[in-house]
Amino acid sequence: MPKPMSIAENISKQEIITAADQCVLCGLCLPHCPTYAIAKTEPESPRGRIALVRALYEEQLDASESISSHLDHCLTCMSCERVCPANVDYEKIIDAGRAITRKQRNSLTQSLLLFILSSISVRKITKMCISIFQSLGLYGLFSSIRLFNLLPETSISIPNNNIDSSSSGPKVAIINSCAADLINDQTIKSAALILSKLGCNVIPQKQTQCCGALHQHTGNLKTAESLREDFLHSLETQKLDHVVSLATGCGAQIKRYSNFDESPSTNDLVNKLIDVNDLVLQQLNINDLTFKPLAEIVYLHKPCSQQQITNDPKAVERLLQFIPDIEIIHFEDQLACCGAGGMNTITEEKIADQLIENKIHEIKSSSANYLVSSNIGCVLHLHSQLKRKNIDTQVCHPITLLAQQML
Repeated sequence: MPKPMSIAENISKQEIITAADQCVLCGLCLPHCPTYAIAKTEPESPRGRIALVRALYEEQLDASESISSHLDHCLTCMSCERVCPANVDYEKIIDAGRAITRKQRNSLTQSLLLFILSSISVRKITKMCISIFQSLGLYGLFSSIRLFNLLPETSISIPNNNIDSSSSGPKVAIINSCAADLINDQTIKSAALILSKLGCNVIPQKQTQCCGALHQHTGNLKTAESLREDFLHSLETQKLDHVVSLATGCGAQIKRYSNFDESPSTNDLVNKLIDVNDLVLQQLNINDLTFKPLAEIVYLHKPCSQQQITNDPKAVERLLQFIPDIEIIHFEDQLACCGAGGMNTITEEKIADQLIENKIHEIKSSSANYLVSSNIGCVLHLHSQLKRKNIDTQVCHPITLLAQQML
């Protein structure tokens, strides 16, 4: 039997068991779990997965392919944590479980993507190859391959203005997600442009270090720890007022850094973390910036991770309302996970497709021109599903839409 791994060197096997024992088996999490809603079986529920991880760490079960599948199906949406009366640290438990079972996976695609994301130099080469692929218009040749369908084809136009890095306003570093950095740099350009116009001193970053979120949630804990240290080191000398997150999934991971490292420098960075929507909204309330009218229907998608990092659940809606004539529509079940959690849109296709079905049907039944979401994984998943259904709705980050309408 494989020896149980701890979530980090300073967390013991007993700590995982103790965390799992906090679950009182009340079942309040069940109605909020997207995989339980599909399967209606205990191993596909939060408390079922907690029981499996406890059994692994107590060495009562082997890390079988079946157990690995149950743990991997979890989208880490954290809906269960938000309603748990016992405040169980489910995220710690599921990550620790996957650290044991990850060797049962045989996903070459997942391993390759994690390798690409963890290396800046490899990411640069991959980005160049993707750019060539896109410029040659080769989408049609690979339309049957799911991974290629994730690549965005956007016609949103961003003003090509210079970014002022000499402002006396708040000093900010914009943190792009690795996935967005690979395939679409419009969001970071949009954020830099808007924040600069709002008086922020945007400090250019050569290339963002990976925050380790995907590695953490696939059980690659040593790599996640190494990436976390590199990320912190890349920003520690910059004397910033804000560390601005563009992807809510990355922001949620960075917010957890102090759970692994309680040093003053780490806590300082975590305290400076802010979602780009929140910061732009703050600055718009004290600075003048005008936008062109947009008499279009815009669907607003709320990523699960957005609920983990923002203090204002209506921040994106309030932000988009600065655009005159815009009509914002919410999904009927706006808190339901879209199925993109982690790498599930690639590794757990069946579950991901089932969970997004209602949202795609809603959009198809409407005349929406735009769909906005603040997490790159959700954006790619939504885009690929709309593309498969031949639905001509543009998917982008809300900041990108805001930049398009800026006067």
